[in-house]
Amino acid sequence: MTTTTIASADKQPSEYGALAVTIHWVIFFAVIALFASMNYAQGLDKADPLRSTMYNWHKAIGTCVLGLAVLRVLWIRIHGAPELVPSPRITEVIARISHGLLYLLLIALPATGVGMTLFSGRGIDLLGIPPLFEANKAVAGALHAAHGPLFLATVIVVFIHIVGALWHQYGRHDATLGRMVPWLRGK
Repeated sequence: MTTTTIASADKQPSEYGALAVTIHWVIFFAVIALFASMNYAQGLDKADPLRSTMYNWHKAIGTCVLGLAVLRVLWIRIHGAPELVPSPRITEVIARISHGLLYLLLIALPATGVGMTLFSGRGIDLLGIPPLFEANKAVAGALHAAHGPLFLATVIVVFIHIVGALWHQYGRHDATLGRMVPWLRGK
């Protein structure tokens, strides 16, 4: 009887499976929702109850993104990821660095948001997560200060990721984008 462990699962899949593709796109659309909800909420008057509702949705979606990003990283560690489509060495280096940064940022950004909320003495109401810590303004402030720059870094890395995927599809005409867009497979 063979047991599959991280050490024995060194076979790399030839393409991403349905779960990996689904998690990728759910995170993508959730990040768009996070950006939109925050921009909308910040444009509202502080006394408007919709502002608080939008912030609550932002916190809940961000918490879900954190969980999904951790799940995606664990999934890749256990099941592996397809090898990169053969490309010039510099392209492969950029792809590996940008993917690593993207995973790091998709964990760090929502982690700072969740931490900021919890260290402000509040919970994530829409998910039923109660306040877990006493309010600590110093920690909450440090996490708040990190959240904005991490968001900007995430936008930059996502932009690089999208440009790279489009370059592979329309410049190199290879199978890279088809790995995450199933209807492009085989084209």
